[in-house]
Amino acid sequence: MRQISFGNCELCGARTTKAAMGAHVRKCLQETSGAERTKILLLRAQARDDPMMWLIIATRPAAKLKTVDDLLRRIWLECCGHLSEFYHKQTGPVGMTRSIGEVLGLPGSRLGYEYDFGSFTRLVVSHVGDVEAAPLKSALIAARNEAPVWFCDVCGLPAVSVCASCSGGDDGFFCEAHTVDHPCGEDSLLPVVNSPRMGVCGYTGGA
Repeated sequence: MRQISFGNCELCGARTTKAAMGAHVRKCLQETSGAERTKILLLRAQARDDPMMWLIIATRPAAKLKTVDDLLRRIWLECCGHLSEFYHKQTGPVGMTRSIGEVLGLPGSRLGYEYDFGSFTRLVVSHVGDVEAAPLKSALIAARNEAPVWFCDVCGLPAVSVCASCSGGDDGFFCEAHTVDHPCGEDSLLPVVNSPRMGVCGYTGGA
């Protein structure tokens, strides 16, 4: 049975499912105060290989893809200043100076995204709606997934660390007590965080 993913709205704090969050965020943005209204795009970024990891991003159509890249790095990815790119599956890389509305402004449009070309973290960024709402100064995280709970390989308690050397799938997780005596050593251990970059390179968490 497919697991249902829940998340929290960053605008009002409400908890709802991933499937319902786009409509919820649209309603929240519509209710923002102010007489001026403009078009706001809603994008969903999710880990390509883990649909439980996702964000809803609200942005101006005229903003550049670099704005989304900066946001993804700050919230989810940045560890060592690695390169990144957006790309169309059929046509290849898409420049960071392209406007978001130009490449992701239509229903059903999507781009792939890669951070760190050595130890890849791969995402899919897709259009999930638009709304007339108060203007935004910049792109913002409107909602994000609830942090999954990982369990210690040894005792089954909630994990606090993951081993970058031996992690794979559901393996390599340790509670506080069993972190100390893990044979790979302290240098291989990274914190458990709510990010698809968890356990990769030197990533210790974002904003």
